[in-house]
Amino acid sequence: MFVFGRTPKEEWFHHDLQDFQVMSTQLVPEEEGGRPRRVLALDFHGQLEDYSRSGATIERVCAGAGAVGLTRIRRLGEDLFCCGVHGMVYHRSKTEWKQLPTNFPKPEHRTLKDDLDSLDFDSWVESVAHVFEFDGMVPLPIDPVERETELRRKYAGTRAEITESLKSPAFTQMRANLDVASVNDLCGTGVADLYAIGSDGLIAHWNGLNWTHPDPVATADLLHAYRTDDGHCIFVCTEGTIVTGNISNGFGRLPHDASGHINFNSACQHGQQIYIGTEYAGLYVYSLVTGVLEPLLEGIPEELRDATIVDISSAGSVLWVLTPWDLLRFDGTEWQVIVHPDNG
Repeated sequence: MFVFGRTPKEEWFHHDLQDFQVMSTQLVPEEEGGRPRRVLALDFHGQLEDYSRSGATIERVCAGAGAVGLTRIRRLGEDLFCCGVHGMVYHRSKTEWKQLPTNFPKPEHRTLKDDLDSLDFDSWVESVAHVFEFDGMVPLPIDPVERETELRRKYAGTRAEITESLKSPAFTQMRANLDVASVNDLCGTGVADLYAIGSDGLIAHWNGLNWTHPDPVATADLLHAYRTDDGHCIFVCTEGTIVTGNISNGFGRLPHDASGHINFNSACQHGQQIYIGTEYAGLYVYSLVTGVLEPLLEGIPEELRDATIVDISSAGSVLWVLTPWDLLRFDGTEWQVIVHPDNG
């Protein structure tokens, strides 16, 4: 884990986490008269490191293998949460981690049985017959009648393989895993006001007792959740989708002119604007005043043009943007590109 300290003494320094697959980190500010500033690092397999100048401690979010697949940690108010695959959401109480019960609706997926029912001979030939012409493959007969006979034999074999795979334990387990939406991110004010978003358009709200599921507004995977200063939520998604709203007023898709091929992956409020990161398309800016979404093209460093944005955050008057190669700082007037020594 690399930390940029900004002071001449610190600047970049690193901290090794042994046997960790770090998925998400969370900065916890210094408490007045109490604990120093800390960095929490969440491991895919459920380990959580608490690191500060006082040292490091490690705890488990869940004993055993129950928490395998954790991908995000969030501090909302004074509460800690983490989430991950198969609908997992955990909350840190004063004494321990507890898993919140989730009863999220099952996503709608095409099944192999659907594919089998729609698999007719002509469409199968159109899709795969060219494969038999590749080098190393046994060539099909030249005679048209013999050729069709051989293709029909292979077609029957394909249907038989799909039918058999439907009976396998591995397929049953795979379907069971897909039938529970992954939770990709969380936002809100705490354990009595918690939003969970995830795969296949999942949006859910926890009021401290139970989950509410608003009407779905998208089928895209929701990747990042952000709560604005006025209590509205912004969920950024794949397929050029941005969802806004809250549990009281409902949710809707934000109308915009950006391409449906863009994957939005991160968002952060800075002033009266929401900066939104993309995969391979740089930064977009959504104005809370005008309601307009536009790409950020003017006055930015070359390192941001068509960049993949990893994360965005705002601290005081400064906006921070992380790409796979650079850390960028915007003070409202100028951009500063901070290069990691290993990328120089």
